[in-house]
Amino acid sequence: MRKKFLTNVSVVSVVLAAALAVGGCGGNGGQAGTSAVQTEETTETGAAESTAAAETKAEEKNQENGSAGAKQPSEDDKAYLKEYFGVEVGENPDAASFLEDLKKVAGEEIAPLEGELTWAAAVQAAVSAADYEELALSYPKEKTAERLKAHGVSEGDMEEAYQAALACALDVSLISEEDGRRAAAGEAFTAADEECLLMRVAEANGDGRNYLGRASEPEIYGKLDQAWNSFIIFDDGQLSQVGKEAVEQQVSTGYGIKSAAYNARFLPELTLQYGHSDIKHAHQLIGLLNSEDIDAKVQLEPKISIYQYLLEWGPIPEATPTYEVKQFGDLYLVYAVEYDLMLEFDNTEDMLRFDSVINDFAKKNEGNEEAVGLIFGSWWQPLYSTTRTDMPEEEYHQMFDCVVTNGIYSIHPFALPENKDHVMEKLKEMSGGLEVEAVERYCNTAFYHYLKGEDYQ
Repeated sequence: MRKKFLTNVSVVSVVLAAALAVGGCGGNGGQAGTSAVQTEETTETGAAESTAAAETKAEEKNQENGSAGAKQPSEDDKAYLKEYFGVEVGENPDAASFLEDLKKVAGEEIAPLEGELTWAAAVQAAVSAADYEELALSYPKEKTAERLKAHGVSEGDMEEAYQAALACALDVSLISEEDGRRAAAGEAFTAADEECLLMRVAEANGDGRNYLGRASEPEIYGKLDQAWNSFIIFDDGQLSQVGKEAVEQQVSTGYGIKSAAYNARFLPELTLQYGHSDIKHAHQLIGLLNSEDIDAKVQLEPKISIYQYLLEWGPIPEATPTYEVKQFGDLYLVYAVEYDLMLEFDNTEDMLRFDSVINDFAKKNEGNEEAVGLIFGSWWQPLYSTTRTDMPEEEYHQMFDCVVTNGIYSIHPFALPENKDHVMEKLKEMSGGLEVEAVERYCNTAFYHYLKGEDYQ
């Protein structure tokens, strides 16, 4: 039943997902025009919350983590379903429309849904779509009654055929206890209910967001380390050949290779992609966000940064699982593990404020070469970007991620608008029929200067 996604890594998205704990579904409610990622070789690396604000933040976190009866924001579910599944729930869903939407989320192998669309019927279909059908069928009558009681749900007038599925849905957190009570009471199943339930099915199947946690969670720092320590060099032979030729022919100074297996699958309109090479910097950046009362969902995506190694830098270092210099005739290329820190903000205001926070606390400038008062590993030219097209023109500038994809792997040379067509033409010539796509992105001013080769800061 599971509908898995291995989409282009240049668009914010993913598949190895951990389903979130469930909330309620209540219906009341470069130089030469191109460049690779910034590296240590090309750039130097170098107010207390009020009680009321803390309580508000805690409440929001409880809702995010799915406390029983909590109401997830329906607008978030609505946007996500449209972005990743092409689902737009009608105002008054019926059995036929719900079934079609469920197929878009979970695949075509869905049993027919006959009769009136009720909460009970929707839950039973969702249990099957989320691959819990056999578990539900294992519930004998006595256990079903016990589990419903444990969740504070009365059997009411619900048909016995639906009761085991309802108990199962509650046990696996596919629905909240509030929704369980609404289902048992025979309440109407609304469009908002459908959006919430479809999202819970997607998450159960691993097709929702794929992320470590929220910036505000105490555990996020350890999770960043655990993820970072699991990253080693990965490669794709066909893509490496394309990338090597691009560097040899000076189409690009370098590029990054990524795997769709780590994609965050965040909402593009609220997401920034922030690149760096030191995990200590990521720790302090998350702490910086917390100190500025900015919260966000956090994912760490590995990125293998590939760029030319010049022999005048000295003897070639011994290879490690995270750093290697490969020789291709007279060309030497570095393969180094770095990361893209993906941040999905809670709102547009926080997303826009990120630029000023970085400029104030995480960017080196002339006169402060020692990075006094800045977080560890602050660069002259930080790198962050978004696919959102309406960013402030004085802070974000158009560039293109020229993506070549082979299965779950993709390479990402960057190009300025004036060089995009040339880069794309050359990549298509080199790609041997692989998918090549120019993805419009908007990057911060400092990195835009780096791409243009105009200013070191």
